[in-house]
Amino acid sequence: MNIRNFAIIAHIDHGKSTLADRIMEICGAVGKDHRQQLLDSLELEREHGITIKLKAIRLNYTFNSQLYTFNLLDTPGHVDFSYEVSRSLASVEGAVLVVDATQGVQAQTLANFHLALESNLILIPVINKIDSPQAKIKETEKELTGLGFKGNEIVKVSAKTGEGVENLINAIIARIPSPSDLTSQLSALIFDSALDPYKGVVATVRLFGGKLKAGDEILLIAGGTKSTVLQIGYLTPAPKYVQNLESGEVGFVVTSLKDLSSVKVGDTIVHPNEPVVSLPGYRQAKPVIFLSFFPTDTKDFSKLKEALERLRLNDSSLSWASESSLSLGQGLRVGFLGLLHAQITQERLEREYGLDIIVTSPSVNFEIDGRVINKPSDFDPTAKSVREPYALVTIFAPQKYYGAISQLIYEKRGEQTNLENVGASQKIEAKIPLLEILIGFYDQLKTVTSGYASFDFEVSEYRDANLVKLDILVNRDPVEGLAQIVSRKRAEGIGRRLVEKLKEVIPRQNIPIPIQAAIGGKIIARETVPAFRKDVTQKLYGGDVTRKTKLLEKQKKGKKRMKRFGQVEIPQEAFLAVLKI
Repeated sequence: MNIRNFAIIAHIDHGKSTLADRIMEICGAVGKDHRQQLLDSLELEREHGITIKLKAIRLNYTFNSQLYTFNLLDTPGHVDFSYEVSRSLASVEGAVLVVDATQGVQAQTLANFHLALESNLILIPVINKIDSPQAKIKETEKELTGLGFKGNEIVKVSAKTGEGVENLINAIIARIPSPSDLTSQLSALIFDSALDPYKGVVATVRLFGGKLKAGDEILLIAGGTKSTVLQIGYLTPAPKYVQNLESGEVGFVVTSLKDLSSVKVGDTIVHPNEPVVSLPGYRQAKPVIFLSFFPTDTKDFSKLKEALERLRLNDSSLSWASESSLSLGQGLRVGFLGLLHAQITQERLEREYGLDIIVTSPSVNFEIDGRVINKPSDFDPTAKSVREPYALVTIFAPQKYYGAISQLIYEKRGEQTNLENVGASQKIEAKIPLLEILIGFYDQLKTVTSGYASFDFEVSEYRDANLVKLDILVNRDPVEGLAQIVSRKRAEGIGRRLVEKLKEVIPRQNIPIPIQAAIGGKIIARETVPAFRKDVTQKLYGGDVTRKTKLLEKQKKGKKRMKRFGQVEIPQEAFLAVLKI
């Protein structure tokens, strides 16, 4: 069977999608005049220059007069979307590990390398961007041999110019094995799903045994759901419909189901009357940060919920629960895999669904007296047991930045657990509270290393913590969306920097606006947004000075009333200020 199923994995910006473009060109699937990064079809993918959703494309290639079929899976490189990588690795026999010659092995390179090893995949190491004047080919080669690869296994390419890509294709044919049957009966792993409003749920599958035909009755083991196969096909990258899929092939199945929640990623498709065990799925994505989304217009709440439901059709990692706030109205508490995941979701809600939303400060799951909470409003200051999540953080950076990184780890309440040299770089491992990683860590790490560092993290354990709820009062009223749970030791510093930042972003009003940070009833920091002074005397031309004084006194009384009853317009930037302190 001349089938090769493989994924392209790498750190963000190391050239996966561009390499996929060149492979598709050489296989004749697309012409040379196609747009760049063809598989990044989402507008946000192209704008941010990142892959968010995995893509599965079938290609044909003739080598030594034999026809080979490739099923190529392009995957995301950003740490927030690593669950998409684990989905793809469950469906292939091999992986192409791409490393940028100008940057060398980075944090997500290593994370994907270990994911592939756990999945028992054949790995082909590739050094990309060899055409760049900044390429450090020898150093990168040394780093890869440090991971256990042999020098003659490493393929050197330029995805941009196409140099060396045919050698890579030949290596894929020679090294990655053909798929083998796990069973003679139908057994298909679902590794992606989406809802077509005109057809039904479309599942992307890899067959590990048997055959699937249009018109077949199928059973989804995990959900116990039965359905009929309406159509079968694969992407080339344009969709191509066929009569059946056979063992070892990757393609899509159009079902008669209308509810996406009944088609779970990681589930196994079988024939109803055949006894088959479930295939091992993939690591289920768990949210690590939580933010609240509130529509600025309360009438848009149902529209927000409907929009998130639609986004979940293609992003099964999204989860949420309803919540209400006295100041912000009805909203949703949404769980995300990281801040970029949250940012992408917010941008999609605003662009694709025309929603204007307020996003509150991020939080994580805390254990308070055995209960799990992630909302500051649920924090009990009298709790006897308070625990917070810690993450195992892996940082890659040039050796000269070791001192600055160690200092940053210390400032973030972390502890260094391991240090080793990888070529010209250092791999630093540390345990840091997850909350500290979410707030400003990435920007600060990039600053102290002049942009050279990369990092990856995984939640590892919960530890006892001394935490407090930090309230922010604007015009003496607490603003729920700005409250957060912080370390008692760092609360005063965070409160001071936050009120300073809020002073910059809250616009001036007709009255002075006090901004205060408080713990319990104690004010720990304060700034004031100065008032505009409206010239109420501009219409007076000469006349008695008492008329002028009378108007100024009247203005002063009006300001007093505004202080007591006035509503302060708080812009969205204020709610995001916490990320920049």
